[in-house]
Amino acid sequence: MKRIILSLAILLAAQIGFAQEEVAIEQNINQRINKLEISSGWDVHLIHHEADSGYRVAIITEDDLAARAYNVQLCNVKDQTLTILENTQLPQGTVVEIEGPMNFGQISLLDRATAEADYVVASVASVPKDLTNLNLSKHSSFHVRHYHIPNPENSPGMEIWDHAQLIIDTISGEGNVMMNVYEGDFQYGTNILRGKIKLCEHENTSDWPYMQREWRVIKTKKVDGELVTTDRRKVWNDALFLEVGIGLLHGNKPTNPNSPFLQSSTLTVNMGLSTYFNLGNRWGLKTGLLWNENRKSLCHQVKYENNELVVSDGQGDYQRNRLYNLYMGIPVSLSYYLGKKQTESVSLDLYCGRLLGEALVTSKDPTKPFGLVLFPGTKDHLDNIFNPWKLEVGLSFNTQHLGIIHGIRVFTNLLPEYKPGVTTDKFRSVGFEIKL
Repeated sequence: MKRIILSLAILLAAQIGFAQEEVAIEQNINQRINKLEISSGWDVHLIHHEADSGYRVAIITEDDLAARAYNVQLCNVKDQTLTILENTQLPQGTVVEIEGPMNFGQISLLDRATAEADYVVASVASVPKDLTNLNLSKHSSFHVRHYHIPNPENSPGMEIWDHAQLIIDTISGEGNVMMNVYEGDFQYGTNILRGKIKLCEHENTSDWPYMQREWRVIKTKKVDGELVTTDRRKVWNDALFLEVGIGLLHGNKPTNPNSPFLQSSTLTVNMGLSTYFNLGNRWGLKTGLLWNENRKSLCHQVKYENNELVVSDGQGDYQRNRLYNLYMGIPVSLSYYLGKKQTESVSLDLYCGRLLGEALVTSKDPTKPFGLVLFPGTKDHLDNIFNPWKLEVGLSFNTQHLGIIHGIRVFTNLLPEYKPGVTTDKFRSVGFEIKL
């Protein structure tokens, strides 16, 4: 028994002899700090002391590294900005403690920086409008045990970039949080905030960086005297998107080859504004206002007489003709996304348009090209040739991986193209459109 006790005593004495003591190499900053900037290589601990007017910044390391730590330039202060410099001399993950009032106007973690905080108070003091209160650069990590917003005037803006992670155990106070996540990660535990967390998630695409993917509103409400958190997606994306498309129509050939409506091709141009409604993880609805223009290159020489088109081949000088019409209407498109990132989808759409104008364009100069965009020559305004209504149905494949091409669409008009009585032919055509 005595031998066992003696062995234990010797082992304990050896462990005490070889144990490393922690030392703190610290400096004091006796001024107001508005912005905290943290570089990589450290494990930064933010310790909130509300009563303090200054800050204590310290490297916490083992005593055998103390000599090296004394020679490290840990931080600098300029224009009320405290910057923790990159760690290039001590082991990665060496602890740095910052004690003082954690109510900075902005906290910014640079690439691969790591920090944790026991308590952070939101503040908008001296923060320019183009800056956020909390900014996490790529691959950085910030764990906050308690984040408090004292009043609505201090409502913070936050940004999380490129695989960075923000974890907030408890968020409280009054006000709103505007959170933009760009391929990052945001997690929270207990939400007792008397306000909203507006969470906007973006994704990186091949042709346009960081397109908005999802918009959510997280808020609390009282149920039976207790605060309950609700997390709902924003259904309507209150932004307008420009829609542009160009395509060709095939078909519409009359049975009589001498018909004035015999055409070689039909060019369609679409342009409009749309807005989007989120119906879930996989479904979306888009609608707006669409301007639809159609240009038909005719095979015969044609003139407009007595409110009708008449073939005039061989009569008079050389000429080429084109029929032109313009519709304005409302498209409705139902989309199904093929993946979680919502970069590819298939859509079924319906377009109802009202005729705004129709014309016969005549060119008599063979030296000038009959271009796709401009109409060289004279224009005769038509009346009662085209159907005043158009009802198109289409099927689209949409993608964000083909540069300026955003999709392809196949469509057809369910209504007669020409007004009843103008022609006895029952025209049927199919169109192919490229979305830009």
